Amino acid sequence: MTDPLFIILASGLPEKKDDGFARCAWLRVGELVAQFWRHRNRPTAVVKADTVLRFIHFDSHAAAVQIYEHNFKTRKSVVDDPRARHVQRNWTTLDANFVTKHGTLDPAHDPKSFVEWQPIADTKAAGSDHAVSIVNVYHSVRKAPRGSVLELSVFSHAFVDGPVLFNTPAGAGTRRDPDDTDGRAAIDFQPDMGEDGAANAAALDEFKNGFAASGSFRIWGCNIQDIVLTIPDTGGTLKQRCLIMSTVRQVVEEAFTRQLRKGGTIAKLLRDTKKPPPGNTNIPIDMANQISLERSLQSDPHAGHGFTHFPPPRLFEIRYDEDFPNHAYHPFFRGERDAKGNFSGVITRSLSEIVQFVAKETLPTYFFAAAQALKTVTVVGGAPGTSADIDSTGQQFIGPARLYEAKFFGKFFGASINDPDAAVQRHYAFLDNQGNAVKTILDRAANGLP
Repeated sequence: MTDPLFIILASGLPEKKDDGFARCAWLRVGELVAQFWRHRNRPTAVVKADTVLRFIHFDSHAAAVQIYEHNFKTRKSVVDDPRARHVQRNWTTLDANFVTKHGTLDPAHDPKSFVEWQPIADTKAAGSDHAVSIVNVYHSVRKAPRGSVLELSVFSHAFVDGPVLFNTPAGAGTRRDPDDTDGRAAIDFQPDMGEDGAANAAALDEFKNGFAASGSFRIWGCNIQDIVLTIPDTGGTLKQRCLIMSTVRQVVEEAFTRQLRKGGTIAKLLRDTKKPPPGNTNIPIDMANQISLERSLQSDPHAGHGFTHFPPPRLFEIRYDEDFPNHAYHPFFRGERDAKGNFSGVITRSLSEIVQFVAKETLPTYFFAAAQALKTVTVVGGAPGTSADIDSTGQQFIGPARLYEAKFFGKFFGASINDPDAAVQRHYAFLDNQGNAVKTILDRAANGLP
């Protein structure tokens, strides 16, 4: 029997404060158990027919850390409650009283010794309404036995900045705010992962080394919002963090999705699987159409939550005229105006410029920052411009309405949207542990298409 192996799951708290994301986490347990059982006899399989696999769950809804031990020798591919109807019954609280039911565990491999359950219990006891933090998850992977974490999955809302456990305010600068529970692209993948002190000097290396050679880090939420530091429409002169629709989503909708649907010469070039379309192919982009849609979604409670309310002229101005250090808007839109001096509703850009824009907008995203920093860990997440839905089973996936954005990302950046091991395809983008997709994105950001 191999040394103990772990799957670490974290679930955020939805707006309704129900256990929806906790259900997603348990559904993933069942999915992985079935997957590992199917593949148990492969020469490369790390989970064998006699493995005891331990699932650790950071549950924001219950404000607790939980554990489930699956003995493949006796349970095979079967888990209780496969539809996640009663998720709290499926887990055991992980605390000082936990004792494995399967043999013995030395202290280094005992999850109660390296999983950060005590600070969460203390924070909950103090009355906090957000006791679980992404930092607790990071620390637990860092402290896990080297090479023992097969997967880290976060089930939650998410956006360009990362997964959202409680939607706490972001701190300033590149230091981790102790009261911030959520993922932060610009903070979390520094060598010290944004935390001060000698104990964190090698934090990123510790985090990376916790993963198995085949390990993956998966972010299951959306990627449909851009963060812009600008003056809100409520007045005043101070710039604030505001959320607008992903501009990648808008550009890809017009330059790729619409072109494929209407057919014609451009669609034929885009569909060609044998050779890439020429970079000098000019494509019209109807931003007036996209901004009109964005305006309607600002008041839609079912749209990716949190859009800052801006009128259409400001949505044009933000993209066409304002220059942000974390966005490639200005060199792409160039402040383009029509003969009457209004922002151009329809612009034309070459496919090379479009691909370069999407690549540049990918660079500051959480899942790209993670893949670039972790290098040997496969990072999986929603491609820029995609949103996650809940399928008929209750699990998160990239639905048909956003599949074109995922396909664009795969076609031009070499990031597969197919999971070769999964029975159900959920169309998240894979940034491989060889760094090939990262290299391609960096090259496209610098050079576009030939």
